[in-house]
Amino acid sequence: MKVIELNREEYLISVKKIADFKSLCFSKEALEWWDNYYSWEKFPPLCLLDDKEKHVCYLFYNISNDNEYLTIHNLLTPNTHRSYGYAYKLLKYLFSHVSNNKIRRFKMNCVSSSLDFYNKLGLEYWGINDLSQYYCDYKMPLLDISEIPQIVKDSNLSEISDERIMQIYEKLKNNSRKVEEKMADKFEELKEKLEGKYHFDLLCARVREIN
Repeated sequence: MKVIELNREEYLISVKKIADFKSLCFSKEALEWWDNYYSWEKFPPLCLLDDKEKHVCYLFYNISNDNEYLTIHNLLTPNTHRSYGYAYKLLKYLFSHVSNNKIRRFKMNCVSSSLDFYNKLGLEYWGINDLSQYYCDYKMPLLDISEIPQIVKDSNLSEISDERIMQIYEKLKNNSRKVEEKMADKFEELKEKLEGKYHFDLLCARVREIN
């Protein structure tokens, strides 16, 4: 298996082969997001190829100008290629690939359908935004994503500046209240899965300290 970078044209050619509608829609959203807000030249998406050279997983990311944050934007494995550990391998590659960049933290917004995957990585969450995505923000592993569970265990919101805490809270303060009713119901269903892993109350307490 190997990882390659894709330019915009290569990405379009690749995702046109995706058969399931939901994954195809997700790939389109990633395309539009990169067209509107990020650079195909500076941060081309990564693509994992299996042993038969098939494109099996895609990852969009960027690194902030000050090297403060690695942000994971989209991690997509089409249905036909799931359950082989491809997303884990591609994420592992990314963290190892950028480990020499002295990046201080990483963050991501996780969709509810992927929480099982991110829970297995050891992630925990500070809140949910108005798109029903679960936000996490932690110190960058030194070498590998296998360090994430210990990083999460040792984490504390005091690691993050007051200014950054308020920025995070501004995005999460509605805590799913403004999402569609069906998504709010989904949030309630996920509470058991997120038991001990959802810390919006700690974020609120930190905000009160700042204020």
